[in-house]
Amino acid sequence: MDISYTTVANTNYNSLIASQLKVDEISAEEPNMSLSNLIEYDKAGCLELLEKTDTAELWDVFLEVQAKLFFDSEVQWIANADWWQSSKRILEVGCGNGAYLAKLADRFQGKKFLGIEKLPLSVAQAQERNSRDNVIFREGDAEVFDPQLIESADIILFRLVLQHLNDPMIALKEAARYLSSNGYVLIIDACDKARKTSHPITAIDEALVLAAESQLKKGNGNRRITLDLLQTLEEEKSPLSDLYGVVFSNLGLEGNILCEVARTQGARARELYFNYGLLFLTLVHRTYQVPVNLDKAYDELQSYREDEGACSSMGMHLLVLKKKNNTI
Repeated sequence: MDISYTTVANTNYNSLIASQLKVDEISAEEPNMSLSNLIEYDKAGCLELLEKTDTAELWDVFLEVQAKLFFDSEVQWIANADWWQSSKRILEVGCGNGAYLAKLADRFQGKKFLGIEKLPLSVAQAQERNSRDNVIFREGDAEVFDPQLIESADIILFRLVLQHLNDPMIALKEAARYLSSNGYVLIIDACDKARKTSHPITAIDEALVLAAESQLKKGNGNRRITLDLLQTLEEEKSPLSDLYGVVFSNLGLEGNILCEVARTQGARARELYFNYGLLFLTLVHRTYQVPVNLDKAYDELQSYREDEGACSSMGMHLLVLKKKNNTI
C-alpha cells in the first residue's frame, strides 16, 4: 500500500534548556516515568499531567524519550561504518542528561565515551543515572576551548546541538584540536525538509512555524546550519575546508534524501512518537511562549499510534567529516 508523505518541521531544544531553566530548578533524581507512558491516561488526564509538571522534569523525560525514539535507526547505520568500527574514544559535545551517550556505551562496550555538557546540573543528572564503566560525564562548553581535550577523541559527536549554538564554526574548529590524527566528526542534526510522516500532525506543524519565527527574531541559532556547512565544505568556501573533508551525507545540498537512515515504524516506535510529540509541543510552548493545540495534537498522535502502517522519516541530517592530515 502506498503511503502519501507530508513534510513537517522538526527541531530539538536540548541546547535551549539553559535559557529556559534556572540551575536550581533542575533535579538529579529519576524523572517521573509516568510521563514516559502518556497513553496510560485518557486525554483529559494526559493534558492535565503535562500542564502541571514542571519544566525541568518535562525536559528530563523528553530527552530520555527522544533518545529511545531515534537511537535504533541511527545506531544501525553508525555500527556499520568503518570509521566507527575502528575508533575507540568517543566524545559527545552537548550531551544533555547523557541518555543517548549511555545507550551508545551499552551497545559498544569496547569503546570509551566522554560526554561534556554546559549545564552543571544536567551533568549531575547524567552522572546520577547514566554513568557506566566506559562513560564519563563532565562540564564543558562547545564554544570554549578546553586544553584537557586536545587529541582526546577518535570521533566527536554533535547530536542536535550545532543549530542552536551562537557560533557553531568555533565549536567545529575546537573539535579539530580535540581529535586524534585523521579523526572524524559525526554530526546528527534536524533538517526540516527531510522530515516526513505518513500522518500529518498539524498541531506540530503550526506550533513549529511560530517557534521558528520566534527563533529567527531572537537570532538564536541557524536551523539550516548542517546544509550550509555541507555546501561551504563542498565548495571549499569555508575556513573549515582546511580542517575537514566531507566523508558522508545522507542529504543533498537542498535537504533531499539521498540515503534513508532515521526511519521509525512499528508498535513501540508509534508509542514513543506519541509521547515525544506531546512532550515536544509542551516544551515548545514553554520555551518560545507560542500557542499550541495539545487537544488536537493528542487526537492526531493517537491516530498515528493506532495505525499499524504508520511510519516517519525523522528528518535527521547525518554528516560525517574527516580531519585533514595538515590540521594543527
